[in-house]
Amino acid sequence: MAACAALPCSGAAGGIGAGEYAKRRQALAEAIGRGVIALVGSTESEGRSGFTGFRQESSFFYLTGHQEPGAALLIAPAHGGQPYREILFLADSAGHSRAWSGPSLQTEDAGHLGFAEVLTESRFRRTVRAFLRDRSRLAGFAEARPAGDIQARLRHERLVEAAGREPTRDIRLPLAALRSVKSPAEVALIQAAVEATEVGFRDAWARVADGATEREVAAGLIGGAFRAGCDRLAFAPIVAAGAHATILHYQRNSGRLEHGQMLLIDAGGERARYAADITRSIPVSGQFSEKQRLLYEAVLEAHEQALSAVKPGAVLGGPARNSIESVAQRVLRKRAPRGVDPYLPHAIGHHVGLDVHDPTPPGRSLEPGMVLAIEPGLYLPEEGVGIRIEDTVEVTDDGCRVMSTGLPRSTDALEGALASAGTA
Repeated sequence: MAACAALPCSGAAGGIGAGEYAKRRQALAEAIGRGVIALVGSTESEGRSGFTGFRQESSFFYLTGHQEPGAALLIAPAHGGQPYREILFLADSAGHSRAWSGPSLQTEDAGHLGFAEVLTESRFRRTVRAFLRDRSRLAGFAEARPAGDIQARLRHERLVEAAGREPTRDIRLPLAALRSVKSPAEVALIQAAVEATEVGFRDAWARVADGATEREVAAGLIGGAFRAGCDRLAFAPIVAAGAHATILHYQRNSGRLEHGQMLLIDAGGERARYAADITRSIPVSGQFSEKQRLLYEAVLEAHEQALSAVKPGAVLGGPARNSIESVAQRVLRKRAPRGVDPYLPHAIGHHVGLDVHDPTPPGRSLEPGMVLAIEPGLYLPEEGVGIRIEDTVEVTDDGCRVMSTGLPRSTDALEGALASAGTA
């Protein structure tokens, strides 16, 4: 096991053990029913991720816990007298440079991943084709969606080349159904990511001042989150002062802060691959003006009412009167000042997990164990003001638990936190 000991990132993540990954594979096999399930992980070039290095494709990681490039997975559900089998294929060591990337996991050292059969990736092609001769049906990612996802298309092409045929069963919906309900271990990792992200926010607030740059504030956020235990960022942080906050996916972070502006920060770190997502909107001066307070408290009431609507059986979006989006939208229409467009231009929220926008089957009702980000907002481009409040929450048996309680939301509490952070 010496090689494994040198690779702390190649084992199961955080508090998630090999047994949990095995149960996920077995649940997927039961959902598919028969045939062969085949997936390929990311290559080194496909999984490059800035200065934090390689990041495994999320669904492959969800089923294996394996974080090294060049791997593949084959699952053969039990059917018609044929036994259940699963094989993990590891990248061939012949094509790996220890000098550049360090030691790689070898087949003989992979027992901690929970697979009875581990082969080298060079045997994937002939193994999957041999299985298909007996079991015929192939399940995998049938299409590389979205169309602009080049890495997904490349993985799809590699799978088709290896199997010699297109998948006849798409596993995205069964996988999304599995991934949308988190285990206690997953929730604990998301909670850890949330708490580390909160540290980053407070470090960012300490850098807010008239004349400071958005980039300086972002640097505080990133440093604080990493110092508190984040492994990487779940997405490029948004640090948007004034009118920049009305650009929903603003990421240049190149502006300068001025007294009288509102500053929106939307960020999330990752802990052992699991993401957080939090947004706070604060006054650069440390004190809300009368108009800023009015707008902010309208968003805050929408946020609180939306949180109250999060419970099993509810739905996130859609026109239904009891959808969480409809609840928040009614508050915004009621509370927004005259002349302010209360329309919410983005979804009220999304699922959070291995990806900051984690997959879930369309229209699925909420269930205990799901983790969401809830994020109402108001945007006034003509006035240069954008306000959004976002928290990460866990759906419980009778409602929800806000996971990001370490950051204040009320105007008075925010002003107190900014004063303590040194905002001026």
